[in-house]
Amino acid sequence: MNNILFITRYFGEMMGGTMCSKRNYSSLQKIFDKTYEYRIMNKVSHRQIFSRIEQIIFGYMGGIDELDKKNIKRIILEKQCSHVFIDSSLLGYLSLYLHQQFPCLIITCFFHNFEYHYIKETYTGIKKILYSQWTLKNENLACKYSNHIIALNQRDALMIQQQYKRKPDICIPISIPDTYTTELKKSPLKKEKYILFIGSYFPPNVEGILWFIQNVLPHINIKLVIVGKDMDKLHIPSEIKDKIHLYSNVPDLSVFYQNAELMVMPIFSGSGMKVKTAEALMYGKFLIGTKEAFEGYEIDEKIGILCNNANDFIKNINKYSQQNLIYNAPSRTLFIDKYSSDATQELFNSLLK
Repeated sequence: MNNILFITRYFGEMMGGTMCSKRNYSSLQKIFDKTYEYRIMNKVSHRQIFSRIEQIIFGYMGGIDELDKKNIKRIILEKQCSHVFIDSSLLGYLSLYLHQQFPCLIITCFFHNFEYHYIKETYTGIKKILYSQWTLKNENLACKYSNHIIALNQRDALMIQQQYKRKPDICIPISIPDTYTTELKKSPLKKEKYILFIGSYFPPNVEGILWFIQNVLPHINIKLVIVGKDMDKLHIPSEIKDKIHLYSNVPDLSVFYQNAELMVMPIFSGSGMKVKTAEALMYGKFLIGTKEAFEGYEIDEKIGILCNNANDFIKNINKYSQQNLIYNAPSRTLFIDKYSSDATQELFNSLLK
């Protein structure tokens, strides 16, 4: 039978990684006869203690433990799965284990990031030492024992190849369902013009927007709207508060996207691709951002402007905020052609169908 088990460590709140995992799962449903899902949940009580011990002893990552391995083996046997899709390179030990248990099983591993690089950049101290070692081992096992490996973009693919001597079989970029509607909603700021930053209270987002507030916002002639999960935690200097409108934990982002003059994306660190960039393209937004914000996207001058420093942001925001780009058709066209779920479905088909 042409059945597949989807194993994921992303679930719950719709953050960037979770949205990509949901896309992966729905894409597999369109290819296989039956698609089953196994979610690696947070451990509690005594199991949490044993799981931590197993992580230290064996170097497991991604929340996996021995009980997870047994459950996954049981499901593969019961559901007669011919394929497994491992939705994180941190779960490389699973590639080894499943290869040993089921030599004929076809294993695909999806790299949400080049995690080794990301952890070395993000963590410090003993966590950095341990997590980077465990991640290096897991990603190496994923590359060695998976039939297919998938990267998000060429940057990650090149780093994976250089580090693990295994070239990803394909790059499948971030994509999202097309939920765009032409029904206009009233602006939360009434008739006032604004530029928009979307992002949760997450270190690269906080770092980027605080830099923008300090170095760019005092020198531009337009209000800034910040929207994102837990962004009410953001400390905004009192002398600049009158130029900022902040919305935290809002249920619907579409009204903010629709009425924004421009999207600003001052992101300087991270890995993989930014889901907010695909969302902005879906709404036909003109983008002003950094190299990291555009990584993996085919952005040209009709769609966005790359800024390397504060002066670039200031000059281009003051210029393009006056050009009535509230809807930019080339941005929407790029989304449909490259970053909609329908577009990337063809890439999944070419690898797995």
